[in-house]
Amino acid sequence: MNHSVLKVCWVVVLFVSIFVCAGAQQNTSAKSGDNDVVEQVKEGEFDFSLHDFERDGQMELSGTWEFYWEKLLSPSDFAEGPTPAYIKVPGSWHRQGDYSTTGYGTYRAHLRLPKSHEELSIYFPYINSASRIWVNGDLLTETGNVSADREVYRSQLTSILLSLPEREENIEIIIQVANYSYFSAGISSTPQIDKTEAIFRRAERSNGIENFFAGSLMAMFIYQMVLYFLVGRKKPYLWLSLICLCIATRSLIVHGGSFLLPNLLPSLGWEFWKTIEFGGVYSVIALFPLYIYHLFPLHAPKKPLIFFLVVAGLMCLTVLVTPQYIYGGLLEVCHIMLLLTFAYAIYSITKAWRAKSSDAKIILFGILVAFPFILMEIAKNSILFYPMHFEYMYMVELGLLIFLLFQVYLLANHYAKAFKNLETVNLNLEKMVTERTSQLTTANAVKDRLLSVMSHDIKSPLNSLRGILQIYNKGSITQQEFGQLARHIENDLSKTNLLVENIVYWTASQLKGVQLRREKFDLSMLIEEILQLFQTIASNKKVVIKHNVERGFTIFFDRNILNFVIRNLVANAMKFSFEGGEINVLASREKGQLQIQIRDQGVGMDEATVHDLLRPDRLVSATGTGNEKGTGLGVALCLDYLQKAGGQLSVESVLGMGSIFTISLPLESGRREAEKITSSFQGKVG
Repeated sequence: MNHSVLKVCWVVVLFVSIFVCAGAQQNTSAKSGDNDVVEQVKEGEFDFSLHDFERDGQMELSGTWEFYWEKLLSPSDFAEGPTPAYIKVPGSWHRQGDYSTTGYGTYRAHLRLPKSHEELSIYFPYINSASRIWVNGDLLTETGNVSADREVYRSQLTSILLSLPEREENIEIIIQVANYSYFSAGISSTPQIDKTEAIFRRAERSNGIENFFAGSLMAMFIYQMVLYFLVGRKKPYLWLSLICLCIATRSLIVHGGSFLLPNLLPSLGWEFWKTIEFGGVYSVIALFPLYIYHLFPLHAPKKPLIFFLVVAGLMCLTVLVTPQYIYGGLLEVCHIMLLLTFAYAIYSITKAWRAKSSDAKIILFGILVAFPFILMEIAKNSILFYPMHFEYMYMVELGLLIFLLFQVYLLANHYAKAFKNLETVNLNLEKMVTERTSQLTTANAVKDRLLSVMSHDIKSPLNSLRGILQIYNKGSITQQEFGQLARHIENDLSKTNLLVENIVYWTASQLKGVQLRREKFDLSMLIEEILQLFQTIASNKKVVIKHNVERGFTIFFDRNILNFVIRNLVANAMKFSFEGGEINVLASREKGQLQIQIRDQGVGMDEATVHDLLRPDRLVSATGTGNEKGTGLGVALCLDYLQKAGGQLSVESVLGMGSIFTISLPLESGRREAEKITSSFQGKVG
């Protein structure tokens, strides 16, 4: 792991420590009296008479309460002495006895408080789902509409704060609860007693933490969504932004008993907010695997993804068409599916890491650090771990924010690399411009040379031919004299034809690139065809031209390119040969290569000319032994075509003694390598 990742990990650890310590401090007062509470709770009797709320802080009303199932009892009803059952608070009644989730019942508890207590209040984070509360016979509050009639019943999602009578030692609390909506019923949160001011301070602190988490996640939602639209619509940004939105919305609905969104928009109703909450949670079953799949598409398997999408789709459909106490019962299925999505993520990312993905390591560390917080939230809400209870809240939000820190680091790392690359480009820009300017200058020189060739070297032979034909048609020369001139005309036209072909090849290579087509063919037949073209010129110049290639000498190469190269090199050798000289075309197989040599006994070249001749950006031309003019285009094209076809051209020359041009080609055994060269080249020019 590099130093940058270590720094990020230390930041994450510090971040987690701050919030864990804050949570621990928030619950210190409650925990300090836990042992006392356990000893003092006796079937609905809470003795806090020796507790100093000013000094020691809050106490929790956790323990066994009296419970009367399917009875809505008021204070007057207890004069008859009904027989109670006992049930643990906090906790849903359907998990503690033979009680259905939907129904109604009455809770009752007696408290003994210090004799001279003042400004004490009791705080219920939430009661599922409608409640009516009496304190010492006085009806203090009602949330929703408590009724045994399902049609009259109405739920309400809110926290409850009630002031206790001052200086009264004995307090009786009676709570009627009805639930026909939610999958968890009754007093599912821990009631607390403390100084009213202290409860308000904790509520404000809790709201501040909720706002921090919700605000951070909403900011990340917007940030990831902006990245999605600005950076090529990459889908991982989209899925991660939707995960942030789902968790942020959840934290604004349920945590800490503040219910920020329901309190802001009470007209929308309790069922609407629960639909939003559970729909968002169940959607994560699809969104998280989608994020992993599109982040590592080459390594994440598709079949599990389809499974997650189908399950999430069915669960979200259930949220839309069934009441909350039914779709809420799927929460255990959701927990199992979330664990499976983490297994899917770890498997996919590990594969990507092994495949040397640069991002996989960071993402894997982020998930491994965030996973324990998600697991704690699952354990806290799962019936499988009941009655396990964690004091810490915001675990899902904290886990997601930790993972997002790794994601932000990853993005920052990408941007830093891109910035460094941009700096490198800027530093080299002047050099690149200079090089490009030089290339354009060379290209202009080639263009000017080509125009010169077109205007002079091609036009001159044609003008000569036209002039001779005009003289012959006027009868100014005899047929015998015309026959003698025809040899010279044929020589000029052969040279002009080769020049035109060179220009056509050059133009095609500039516009379309070189199109390679390899095939098997007989090298001797190709060479004989080429030499036959030069017989007239060789006869006029009294040059002997021959080869040593036997019939059946097959090779695998592009026939057109090899024909073009050998023809140009033979023409070049003819141009610089003296009268009575000799040109030899030799072929041999040596060291896994085919070598074709064109040897002449002409004027030769010095080292500087040979060096310039083999440079692709130079056109070297000279006048031949018979005053033949050239453009230098032929050798330049031979170099270019051979290199792109996988061959090479080399030159040996001694001034005044002739030159040897050697063509080196891969043999049949090198066919696969040659095909790779061909494929690579065509991919570049296509």
